Amino acid sequence: MFDFYPNQKNRKDFVLKLTKEFPFIKKETIGKSLVNRDIEAFTIGNRNKRIIIAGGFHGSEFLTINVLYRFLWDLGCSCKNGTAVAGIKMKRYLQRRGVSVVPCVNPDGTEINLRGFSSAKEFCTQVESIGAPACGWQANARGVDINHNFPANWDIIHKREEKMGISSPSSTRYGGRTPASEPETTAIMNYCIKNNFLRGYAFHSQGREIYYTFGKSTPKDSPAIARLLSSASGYKLSTPPEIADGGGFKDWFIERFFMPGFTFEIGKGKNPLPVSDLDAEYNILLKTLCLIVIV
Repeated sequence: MFDFYPNQKNRKDFVLKLTKEFPFIKKETIGKSLVNRDIEAFTIGNRNKRIIIAGGFHGSEFLTINVLYRFLWDLGCSCKNGTAVAGIKMKRYLQRRGVSVVPCVNPDGTEINLRGFSSAKEFCTQVESIGAPACGWQANARGVDINHNFPANWDIIHKREEKMGISSPSSTRYGGRTPASEPETTAIMNYCIKNNFLRGYAFHSQGREIYYTFGKSTPKDSPAIARLLSSASGYKLSTPPEIADGGGFKDWFIERFFMPGFTFEIGKGKNPLPVSDLDAEYNILLKTLCLIVIV
């Protein structure tokens, strides 16, 4: 039921079942990808005080998408039936704090990674010419890495990319010709600006690490929250490598809203992590996901 990727039909069937089973979960399309695929958000709980959790920024990190869909289902069950999630009755907490989940920010990249370059449709020839394999593809259908495309120290990270020889569309780490050049980037940016979320969480893979800093912009309460989430998950607190320090959703969220932002690198191994890792990784994260909503 929960192995949505690599089976696209299962994902669509699940979304239909989710919204039917839990009509109080609000589903909305917040934008379109480059190839016109829906970028969807699901909201549960108090709509006046919300956090945002997003995944699927990179095409090969589809395990994050599965984790977030599964968490939505568990929250729905808790609200409908009063059941506990990781031993916590989430229904009462969701009356105080809401959560909006964007399971897949980069649907085109995910489809390329799973089903090949033909998924890029009119951009198929362009992505094929890059010369990288479809399996492991991180970028969108234009060869832009969404998590390098946010306007947060974009100029700095762009220079770092060029020093590494990345100056044109690529399967990974090319931040685009300008910041926020991609529809996937602007979709989630506009959604955040519209809703004034209290905190922002980005889910990536892999490494079992948590990033929470962005230079002098790091909010004062971020370290304490990060330590709590690290203790609950067993993930280590860390800083991203230099080539990934800037241009990301977490960085932009912190700088734009002066609110805590976090990146979770889930799982261990080499991307794409197999769907067979889902159960174990979800169980490791479940209490932490609940705390993300509560604290």
